[in-house]
Amino acid sequence: MSERRFSRRDFIKASSVAAASLVIVACTPPPAPQAGAGTGAASPAKEAVKLNFFNRGGEYVFQTMDLQIAEFKKLHPDYEFELNSVAGYSHQEALLMMLAAGTGPDCWFDSIRTTGMLARKGVVQAIDDLLAAEPTFKKENFTDNTFSCQTYDGKIWGIPWDSGALLIMYNKKLFDAAKVPYPDPKKWLTWDEIIELGKQLTFDLDGKTPNDAGFDPKRVKQYGFTPDTGHGRQTYIWSNGGEIINADMTMPIDTEEFSQAMNWLADLGLKHYVAPSAKYQTAQEITLTSGNVAMEHGGVWSVGEYLDAGVDLGMIQVPYSKKQTTYGQYSPMCVFTGSRFKQEAFNFIYFCTANPDGQKIIVDRGQLQPTLKSLREQYLNGTPPPTTAERQLAFDVFENKDTYRWPGDKIGSYWGGWYQYQIDLWGPYMTDLLIGNKRWEDIAGELRPKAEQLLKTGEVPTA
Repeated sequence: MSERRFSRRDFIKASSVAAASLVIVACTPPPAPQAGAGTGAASPAKEAVKLNFFNRGGEYVFQTMDLQIAEFKKLHPDYEFELNSVAGYSHQEALLMMLAAGTGPDCWFDSIRTTGMLARKGVVQAIDDLLAAEPTFKKENFTDNTFSCQTYDGKIWGIPWDSGALLIMYNKKLFDAAKVPYPDPKKWLTWDEIIELGKQLTFDLDGKTPNDAGFDPKRVKQYGFTPDTGHGRQTYIWSNGGEIINADMTMPIDTEEFSQAMNWLADLGLKHYVAPSAKYQTAQEITLTSGNVAMEHGGVWSVGEYLDAGVDLGMIQVPYSKKQTTYGQYSPMCVFTGSRFKQEAFNFIYFCTANPDGQKIIVDRGQLQPTLKSLREQYLNGTPPPTTAERQLAFDVFENKDTYRWPGDKIGSYWGGWYQYQIDLWGPYMTDLLIGNKRWEDIAGELRPKAEQLLKTGEVPTA
C-alpha cells in the first residue's frame, strides 16, 4: 500500500489545469453490478485489484481510514490500495489535479460542499443501480434523512462516511470554572438565552465579562460561544422565519426575517462580544479543543477529536428565535465515473459506510453518528461524555419531522448541487457583514440575483 500527501507546491502547479480537468472526464456507465459484493463475505476477484483512494481531512481521519482498509483487506486480501491524501488545503483542488493528470482516484472521501458540483460535472458516479443490486442494502435500515445531502435529481451520488447532527457543544470544565450551571439537554434555549449565557462565559485578559464596565473586546482570552458561519448559519435563518431556497428556485435572502438573522450572527461578535469577530483580529485559534471557548456550534463528527483533546463534553439542541429548527449533514464516499473498477470501488465504500463492521470503526472513533440503526444503542450507551441524554439529541435532529430542514429540501436537491459555488460567491459578502462594514440589508439586493442565477444555471456570475 503506497501513500502520497499533497504539498502546497502541488496545488500551485495544478492551478492552470484544474478547471479543464472536469471537461476531459469520461462519463462511462457502471459495469453490471455483482450481487452480494458488499455483504462482507470474502470473494476472490478474477484479477488483482488496485484501488486508487483519495482521502481528505487530517491525521485523525487518515488514521480512521487506515483501520477500515486493514479490516476490509482481511475480507478481500486480493485488493491493494494506492492512497493519496490532503490535509489543510482544498481537497477539491487536489482531486481536480489528479483528474487533469489522468490519475483520477477510483473512489474518495468527498465533502457535502463539492459532491453536487462534481456530480453535475460528470465526475461522480450515481450509485442507485449498485445499491439496488446489493442484497444487504435496505434504506429502512438507515436513520431518517441519511441521504438528504447526497441527493440530486432523484439519484444518490454517495454513501455517508462521517458527520451527523449539528448541535451546541460545550466544555463543562469551563462552565464549572465560571460557576455557571450546565444547560438542560431536554430544554430548547432561545438565541437570546445563549447570548446571556455566553456573556457569563466570556472573559478579557483582566477577567472582565461583557456585562462588566471596562470590558475590552480586543483583549479576549475566552469566548462564550463560537457560531457556525458556514454550514450552520441556515439554522439561524430558518428559526427566525427566513427561507433560503423556495420551491420555485427563488432565493428570498432579502426579506426582513433573513436580514435579522444575518445581522444577529454578525452582532454576536460586533455588539455582544460573546463570539470571535473579524473586526477584532486574534492570532490564537479559537476552538473548543483549544480550551478558549465555552460553547461551539459544531457537528457530531468532531466528538472524537473533542474527547481526545480532553474536553469534558456536553451537548444541547441548537437554540431558536421564533421556530425550533434542526439541521445535520453527512459527507459521502464516492465512486469515480472513469474508474476501471467501479464495482470494486463500490464494494470498498459500501464496507466503510454501510457494513456494520466497517461503520462501527468510524463510530468508535467518534467521527460518525451512526446511520445504521443497528449501531444506535451502542452509540447511545457509549462511555460518557457525552451522556446518553445528550447523545439522543443527535438522533432527534434528523428524526423530528417538524424541525429537520436541509438547504434545497423544497426543490429536492441539496443546494441545487452548487453548494461550493454558493460558498465562494457569498464569501466576500460574509466578510463585509462579519467585520461590520455592511449590514445584510445593504448586501442582499446585490447578492440575490447572483445567487439565483447560480442556483438555476450553475454559472458563477462575473459581475
